[in-house]
Amino acid sequence: MSAADPQTAYEAKWAEYQSAMHQGAWRIGWGFFFVTVGLLPMMWFFIWMVGARNWERAVFHAPLLMWAAVPLNLVVVAALLFRLYRRNLELDALKRRYLAELRALKPASPAHEPEAPAGPDPDAFRDDH
Repeated sequence: MSAADPQTAYEAKWAEYQSAMHQGAWRIGWGFFFVTVGLLPMMWFFIWMVGARNWERAVFHAPLLMWAAVPLNLVVVAALLFRLYRRNLELDALKRRYLAELRALKPASPAHEPEAPAGPDPDAFRDDH
């Protein structure tokens, strides 16, 4: 095993970590976008159901279907937000696993100072204490 092998393994794991974090962050970001933009069709449906000119009467005289649809939509939005929260926790667990693997792959010898990876050092921000 040459001296370059641990460094190569570290750089490969670092690239894998960056790719996983990038994909996870984009997945959560797009999920949040679709949850918030998904509210627009629901609002359009409520306007269509009540009638665009009937809003002044609908505030206190809402149709029965609207009273049933509001809690249903609230439950759907809460479930989607909980799903995003769960994905965020999964991404955080994946981050912690990768950081532990990266710390284990770092050469332990102080005489061998590896080159800095392309991105920031994963040990610079440690929230797993």
